Amino acid sequence: MPQEQGQGILPDRHTNQPKMVSPPPPPLPSHGSYSIQKAKGLDRLKGMRNKDRTQALYGDSPPPPRQPAPYPEGDVIHHSQDCHVVRHGSHVTKYTTSPHGMGANEQPNEAVALRFVKTHTTIPVPEVISSDWDRITMEYVEGETLQQAWLGLTDDQRSGVLAQLRGYISQMRALGGIYLGRLDGQGVVVPSIMTRSGGPFATVSEFHDWLVKPPKRSKAQSMYWHQITTQLAVESPIVFTHGDIAARNILVRDGRIVALLDWEYAGWYPEYWEYVFTLRGMDNIDWETLGCHIPSLFTNRHDLEYILVGFILGLS
Repeated sequence: MPQEQGQGILPDRHTNQPKMVSPPPPPLPSHGSYSIQKAKGLDRLKGMRNKDRTQALYGDSPPPPRQPAPYPEGDVIHHSQDCHVVRHGSHVTKYTTSPHGMGANEQPNEAVALRFVKTHTTIPVPEVISSDWDRITMEYVEGETLQQAWLGLTDDQRSGVLAQLRGYISQMRALGGIYLGRLDGQGVVVPSIMTRSGGPFATVSEFHDWLVKPPKRSKAQSMYWHQITTQLAVESPIVFTHGDIAARNILVRDGRIVALLDWEYAGWYPEYWEYVFTLRGMDNIDWETLGCHIPSLFTNRHDLEYILVGFILGLS
């Protein structure tokens, strides 16, 4: 006997309407199509990075494109984007294929920094033979990067390398500055996925205000970002800084440091800056034997700044 509505069986609704059938999902892209899309995405990312790096190195008015002299021939030691490092005989030339060169000035910041370090410290660096707007020719230094050599060093050699590095950092921190920026007078460089630059700045406070406002955040500074800024060490002394002390930039031979490389970002930064980027560049080799010892290379620890700057860079 049929039950009335409301006695446990719901009535059929819209019985006169045809049933809707969902269309099948679109086919997955073929492997070839996916590869093309991926390549296009990588090209877009590369273009964004190159544009951002150009903005960081040259500002809004990069120098006009110039015709380079012939590039040296030899063994390619390193190649990344438009940067090339070629060994030819007892020399090595680092050059860029960018038509704008290595920076806004006739002499690359790295060449200026290498000469400065040679004059004012005992830190081992390659001697600059010559330099121009798009290249630096230096003496070739034989050795392995610390990244390659570390796991094969003895305990005594590891202790010796750390002691050397501690002394070199101490020498740099003894050289004070009066502004924040690169040694050649250009602005500071923040090395991250999207390199950016700003300044020069007259005070650490001005630098911090800029640091927490990457280009993608156009809104006025909120209390959230204000709190981050106030936690950074505004009273930090301005000291000479390498800016990229990573295991790949330290050459060792026979268990000793023989050269500190890649002074592209060198200049005057807050005291905590070297701590932050040394720890970021050295803690990925082996934490127990290397990473955990990096704070001991510095007179003062800057762990809060390490966390905050890493957070800021992640949002840049």
